[in-house]
Amino acid sequence: MKFLKKKTVLQFKSYKDRKMKYRTIILSVMILSCLIGYGIFAGKWGRSYPAHPIVIVFDNDAHCAIDGYAKLTALREQQRKETPYVTTVSCGDFVQGDVVGSLSKGENIVAVMNEVKYDVVTLGNHEFDFGMSQLFKLTDSLDASVVSANFCDFRTDSLIFQPYQIVRYGEVDIAYLGLITTTTATMVAPLTFTDASGQIAYGFSRPTFYQKVQRSIDQARAEGADYVVVLAHLGGSDRGEHPSSVSLIARTTGIDAVLDGHDHRVISDTLVRNRKGNPVLLSSTGCKFQNIGLLTLSTDGKFSTKLVPSAEVEASADVSAFVESIKQKTLEDGRRVVGRSEVNLVADNETDGRLVRYRETNLGDFCTDAFRHVLNTDVAMINGGGIRANLPEGNVNYNDLLSVFPFNNKACTATMTGQQLVDALEFSVSFLPEENGSFMQVSGVKFVADASVPSPVQVDEHHLFAGVGEGQRRVSEVQVWDKASRQYLPVDLDRTYTLASFDYQIKNLGCAGIFRYATLLEEHLPQDIEVLATYIRRVLGGRIGKRYMQADGRMTIK
Repeated sequence: MKFLKKKTVLQFKSYKDRKMKYRTIILSVMILSCLIGYGIFAGKWGRSYPAHPIVIVFDNDAHCAIDGYAKLTALREQQRKETPYVTTVSCGDFVQGDVVGSLSKGENIVAVMNEVKYDVVTLGNHEFDFGMSQLFKLTDSLDASVVSANFCDFRTDSLIFQPYQIVRYGEVDIAYLGLITTTTATMVAPLTFTDASGQIAYGFSRPTFYQKVQRSIDQARAEGADYVVVLAHLGGSDRGEHPSSVSLIARTTGIDAVLDGHDHRVISDTLVRNRKGNPVLLSSTGCKFQNIGLLTLSTDGKFSTKLVPSAEVEASADVSAFVESIKQKTLEDGRRVVGRSEVNLVADNETDGRLVRYRETNLGDFCTDAFRHVLNTDVAMINGGGIRANLPEGNVNYNDLLSVFPFNNKACTATMTGQQLVDALEFSVSFLPEENGSFMQVSGVKFVADASVPSPVQVDEHHLFAGVGEGQRRVSEVQVWDKASRQYLPVDLDRTYTLASFDYQIKNLGCAGIFRYATLLEEHLPQDIEVLATYIRRVLGGRIGKRYMQADGRMTIK
């Protein structure tokens, strides 16, 4: 109760003073009762109600869809005509996902967000894609407050960012508390989080996640927060030992609403019970400004959400002009034509989702062929999560290639035994029939996988690939392309093969360390899009032909 925090001590020396004291106390009680009766001093559990509605404009998983920022700005300005209390927040994954973000390592996106004037943001796993130095450069450049209650420095046992930001609206305080998915530690190259000596320096508090969050909630309440709104990048699906937005609510108390990201789900207005059985609002906008979220706290202390399709919103002229200048500057060099494709190369479609994460596709064949041929290795393997967009029929320029490979990975080569190759394939299919970013597209390899067999893959305490256990395997009939005889031959488990992939996978142990037992061969190789461009120009003669009309049949998945 805000105005009761400061206590006034009155000293009375005489009987007259004492009598006046008693009259003052009685009068104060009477006034206080009237205030309560009229709702001026108000609120459930002693919390104040706002004099005007509080509107929180939010997004999640924008993934470089920068045209959406102009629409978010316009919608926010509409809200400001209705109430003086408007705040703009983001739930992460904004710097990565398209050419404009990739070419600038996120800096163009931060420039746009500063133009929009965000107030508070939390980070998603993709904010870490460019490494820790670039992450700190981006967050230092961001005008908004960055919050996270679970991203910490193991060396000092301290949080990197403030856990929450309290914003005052008249006599009401709302704490915005940030949370980053603990899967970031394995979704991003693990070496991103190590120090110069190779020791893990940063983490996301997975073992103590709920305890840390509850402490931050309690601390925000003690500091005077009337309401707590969580800006989460967790996802609502069960993730084993990794917390979801649903488990967050179920295991804590004191949260009023959770705005979530990561899963790209559309959640308009769902209530989830907390640890005490009280309802907590959960909402998410989808991705790439599919919707723009409005979380409203009414004058009677109730939260509600509305998702506004961005297609229904007129764009802000000022922000649109700024976005256009960023796009033109960034895309100028990317318009150079590399070649022409006679077929549509597919990573996903509306019917079957992200195909490249659970089965062979013609785009996966094309990308891995490029790495194998240009880098002259026996096999190539690229994770489906690293292939982000379709490559349509027609002229192909650098912007198109950057849409396919937006992460600025370097090409890398290694050596591995036939047994290690088979084990890596076993890990690749261990998530089937579910889609997973660690599913490998391959070149120079053929195999059969049976998803009905329980996966024998083992992981260590850091959730990195630790090998394959005893018992029946999912993968069989592995064959490797033999350059000399120009045919597929059964894999030789004792032979050493050469492998081409991203440095993300080979050098930095991405995809949970699928190649952690391979031996690094060459690391200072061209950028991934240059490998694709070279393959199109030099190997294919500038034309992606009919041979890529459909998948090649390298995988047979039962």
